[in-house]
Amino acid sequence: MEDLRNLHDEIAGIIERETGETGRDFAQGKFAGLGWLNFHYKCTTYDGPYPRIALKIQKNAVHLYLMVWVDGEPPLKRYAELFGKSAIGQGCLRIKFLNDERRKAVAEIVRIAVEENQRKKGESKFTVD
Repeated sequence: MEDLRNLHDEIAGIIERETGETGRDFAQGKFAGLGWLNFHYKCTTYDGPYPRIALKIQKNAVHLYLMVWVDGEPPLKRYAELFGKSAIGQGCLRIKFLNDERRKAVAEIVRIAVEENQRKKGESKFTVD
């Protein structure tokens, strides 16, 4: 578990460096972790701040969650070869270790989320908190 804590902290550092924000505690349902780039999200079951990027330690990996779609597609699919197809979901990246190439990819993924967050600021459906 200590290895996962160190991995979590390293990924959180990358996210903080790229976003210029400190992660905020976020809990929704069974999820409890850190979130960045909060925006106001409203649907039938939730109305409040929601992170565009979230991070949580799970049993065997650190999960990086993205509430980001670019041109109708989740950007994580681009990284299937690097992280492994089974490590990538629609909006989740399961990370068990980092090397230099993966660190660069995580930073790039976060930059995509930052760009998308800036773009979404102008849409009436989303308001950045």
